[in-house]
Amino acid sequence: MKVIELQNIYFSYNDRVILEDINLTIEKGEYLALIGPNGSGKTTLVKLILGLMPPVCGEVLVFGTPLRQFRDWHRLGYVPQRAVINNGFPVTVREAAAAGRFGKVGLCRTLKREDWEAVEEALEMVGLLSFQHKPLLELSGGQQQRVFIARALAGHPDILILDEPQAGLDDRYLYDFYCLLKQLKEERGITIFIVSHDIGEIGSWADRIICLNKKVLYQGTPREVLTPSKLNDLYGMNLYAAN
Repeated sequence: MKVIELQNIYFSYNDRVILEDINLTIEKGEYLALIGPNGSGKTTLVKLILGLMPPVCGEVLVFGTPLRQFRDWHRLGYVPQRAVINNGFPVTVREAAAAGRFGKVGLCRTLKREDWEAVEEALEMVGLLSFQHKPLLELSGGQQQRVFIARALAGHPDILILDEPQAGLDDRYLYDFYCLLKQLKEERGITIFIVSHDIGEIGSWADRIICLNKKVLYQGTPREVLTPSKLNDLYGMNLYAAN
């Protein structure tokens, strides 16, 4: 089953082409990674899927529904590369993670017991349940990023979209993070779509990898895609010259 489909997508900004003729599908229960150099259009592609900007032409479908008609946004969990935190707004870890429930229950609604149970479950998944009553601003950058992952999980999404979420995560947690994504896929059937710069690590976890540089240059299993010649082609330089 196709949960996300991009058909003939083009996007430009100030007459500069960002994405060109993108045709891409994400299947239910898949662990898909998107890689490419800086400026290749990875974050723009994520924003198009989330409906944050419209394509110049082409169609985005989510669960078979054209994006302009889609309303069940709680089914998509999103973790940005680095969330912006207002230093003047005091919020606890628990409250920040709870924001992920409002897409499901509705804005300005009172959260019920099952909602708070979902929040606590999400915080436990990322190893921060014991921090739930601490102010968010007292956490390290890596811990804050884990809170935002919990926020996305709290809504029990069908798809988890992560835009380079590894930023700020220390090496001690990084392996646990990848294990968590695998667990969500295998035990809960959540579709994982992750934008990553960590080529070596993501190749050990993803089912399929998309190589993007304005166009989809390659796609396939890690074994098929992560070859010296294709990576050199993707990044425009001889990555293995030093070897």
